[in-house]
Amino acid sequence: MGTVSQAKPQSNPERQPRWDCFERADLFEYYLELQAQGVSQRQAAQELQVPRTTLHAWRLWHDTLDLCPHVAECFHKGPGLAFLHRRVIAFHLVCVEVGACGMRSVCLFLNLTGLNRFVAASYGAQQQVNRRVEEAMGAYRQDETARLAQACPAKPSRSRRTKRVRAAFAW
Repeated sequence: MGTVSQAKPQSNPERQPRWDCFERADLFEYYLELQAQGVSQRQAAQELQVPRTTLHAWRLWHDTLDLCPHVAECFHKGPGLAFLHRRVIAFHLVCVEVGACGMRSVCLFLNLTGLNRFVAASYGAQQQVNRRVEEAMGAYRQDETARLAQACPAKPSRSRRTKRVRAAFAW
């Protein structure tokens, strides 16, 4: 019986990593400004130090959105994108951590509302978001426990409490 070979993912060490969503939004906004001034895509790519094919892909993606252009413009800019990310985190907190929903419901919500065009709605991506929410909740709990412990008076020892209880019930 033959052995199963483990496939190694193909990677190019010279390939630029994925763009940060906020950096991408800023670059694309600047690209649209350059394009409005009549600058060609090649010149804009050189100015922004972004591969021309990447700019082309961003433009195609933007043009295929079936949303109101004002909504798309809002969510492509840094403040709109930050607003959207805060809402997704709040949705995770309320529905997954506090409520009875799971992450699949979060993914379904993102797909049904069309927000999957701006936020990764796959189960794996939302698992990462949920992990960060849980880590933030754990850190908050530790910080608040330490802060509140300093403000609380020390509890008397068990033996002193037992003596007080017995004294209170003594006839």
